[in-house]
Amino acid sequence: MICDKDQGPSGGRLHWLDLLLGLALLVLVGRAVLQAWPRVDPKMLKTVRLEVAVDDLAAELAAQIATGQWVKDGTTGEFMGKIIKKTTNSGFVPAEHGLGEASPPRDLPAPGLVLVLEREGKIVEREGIFFGRETVRSGQQRNFHTFYVEFTGTINRIVVVKE
Repeated sequence: MICDKDQGPSGGRLHWLDLLLGLALLVLVGRAVLQAWPRVDPKMLKTVRLEVAVDDLAAELAAQIATGQWVKDGTTGEFMGKIIKKTTNSGFVPAEHGLGEASPPRDLPAPGLVLVLEREGKIVEREGIFFGRETVRSGQQRNFHTFYVEFTGTINRIVVVKE
């Protein structure tokens, strides 16, 4: 059998491996287009309040956390909200001491602290509440930080404020 140079070694027919590679490429391009397509789920921006419980925080550090400060998530860097309310679970009040004076003893019980944060969040019906790219759920333990203090807290409750 003599092979024509214009038709190539397969005689002008499409090889099954070429067909399989073309089909895989078509599926890959289709999947990329579908993932880039905007979601159909309705998204709403609402004001969301988080209640964060902080345990095992030194009294001096708890005193540095105040209302009006912004709290960031330690891992993602997203702002979790502005502190609108701060309550201490115990009646422990740290003693005042000057810059040159000795600090109070560290074996005193740490105050339990409850912070209420408020921020506008994106609510997706099937997926949850988003402050950026990650969902925010009650029961999560996260590392938070303000401008002055880093602490670990647990999100106790999430409330969507109805306006």
